[in-house]
Order: sequence, then structure tokens, then C-alpha cells
Amino acid sequence: MLTLKQVRYFLAAAATGQFSTAAARVHVTQTAITSAIRDLEEELGVTLFERHHASGVSLTTEGHRFHLHAQDIMTAVHAAISSPLLTNRQTRGRLRIGATHLMLGHYIVPAMVRFSRTYQHIDVDLIEMTRPYAEQALVYGEADAAVLWLSNVENTHDLESMVVAHSRRQLWTGADHPLLRNRSVSLADIQSEPYALVDVDEVPKNTMAFWALQGLEPNIRFRSSSLEAVRSMVAFNRCITILGDVSYRAWSREGLKIETRPLVEGLPTIEVGLIYKRNAPANPALEALKGFLRLAISLEGLTTGNAPA
Repeated sequence: MLTLKQVRYFLAAAATGQFSTAAARVHVTQTAITSAIRDLEEELGVTLFERHHASGVSLTTEGHRFHLHAQDIMTAVHAAISSPLLTNRQTRGRLRIGATHLMLGHYIVPAMVRFSRTYQHIDVDLIEMTRPYAEQALVYGEADAAVLWLSNVENTHDLESMVVAHSRRQLWTGADHPLLRNRSVSLADIQSEPYALVDVDEVPKNTMAFWALQGLEPNIRFRSSSLEAVRSMVAFNRCITILGDVSYRAWSREGLKIETRPLVEGLPTIEVGLIYKRNAPANPALEALKGFLRLAISLEGLTTGNAPA
């Protein structure tokens, strides 16, 4: 029988990509994590993780499908336990929330759908903004909050933040790419491979930054603001790329399989944050959103997990 402990350990392993790191996060032994996930896989009759030895683990296609259900399970459990602790659900008001193109699709829209179901008397306006404009809008009162990559935020003097999700990057390849035969994969292994770059928001800057940490550069052969185009190039084995799990879909629109693998370097984790003006007048609607997202954080990345970058 499926247990909440198994679901919790599964989410920790999916978020970290390492059974050992997952064990530390939930304060149990690695053996406990390994055993719980093995039992879960036997109960479901599917393999949830690909084991990559030194590189860690990554979700299989079935694992990604179960991940959605696991999030819903834990959402329901925590809502049942914690709902009396949330801000009064009769809170009324309006929230103007800015977000970049990628944040809207991969973080804020799914989160706001859940939020609006809980707080039906709070009107939410979602506004697509660049990161610099979002920071300006918060300072001048044109937005109440924004969802951004914390590492990119510049005005930390006037703005405060709270983490809403952690992001893990992985290698994406086509289903029969030669790299998949390696026991482990590093950035040095893929440096000469044709690389597809998602050219939107601040992804190019973030991408070059984590390559530079290893003293390397990607062999960029394709740039596009279309994530679907990048998926297709990867699926056809024309390029490889490194993106976050939240963007992952096992199949391209052409019906071709896309595989993921962790890299041995353990690429920098992205923190996605809710940003708001420091010392702003009290806003009950914003406090309700903060409380809702704090609950989401306790679910090992309820609002999705990993952003593309």
C-alpha cells in the first residue's frame, strides 16, 4: 500500500537528484530513501528513477507522470492539516503580480490557479514583465509582487524576497544519443556537442555563468526563444541542451523521445523567489499569498521544482 512517507521521500529524491542528498533533506538514512522508493516502484509496477551511479538519479517518463500525482497528494494532505493556519480564506483584495515569460509558464500560472481556488475573493492580475521592469514596478507601486530568479535580482536594498521553488538543471538529449551510454556525464564531455540555447529572459546569461564556473563554454549552434523548437532539435539529435526539470516533457511535438541525465558537476541550483517591496504598507492579499507559498515550499517544490536556465 502506498504511504505518505514513500511520497515524501520520492519528492525529495526528485527535487535533489541524489538519494544521499534527499536523505539529508528529510533527515533519514540513504538506506531508508532507497528502500522506500524501491517499495514504491514495486507497488506501482513501474520504474520511477533512472540510476546513473556517480551522476545521481533522474525521473523516468513514468516518474514524471507520478511526480504530478505526488504533488497533488501532498498538497491535499498539507492543506487539510495546515488550512486553519492560513490567512482567513475570506480575505478580499487584489494582487498585481509581475513575472518574466518563463516564470509565467513554469511557475506562477500553476501556483496562482491553486491560490485562486483557496482564496476565491482575491483577484489576481498577472503581468508579463522583464526582470528590470518588474523591480522598478515594485519600487514605484505598479505591482505588488513579482516572481523572478533570485540570483538575477539587483535592487536588494528596496526589495525583499522569499524562496518559492528550487531549480535543478539536467542534460537533455535525444533517445539514442551516444552520451546516454556513458556511466556519467560532465560538462567537459559535452563541450564539443552542438548546443541549443533557449534565448529568452535571462537564460543566456545564466547559462554562460554556470559553464564559466567550470572554465568552459558551450558550442552554441542553435538559438531560439521557442522552447518547443529547442525540444525538437534535441529530440532529432541535432543538439543537446541543459534545462530544468520543470520544462521537461518526455516527447517532442513530433512524437520523439527526449532523455535527461544529471551532470557530475552538480550544476548550481536556481532559486525562484517571490519579490516584494521592503516596508510596504500592509496588504492582506499579499500576506495570504506568502502564507500559501510557504506551505507550498514545505512540499519539496510544490510549485514545480526546476526552472529552465
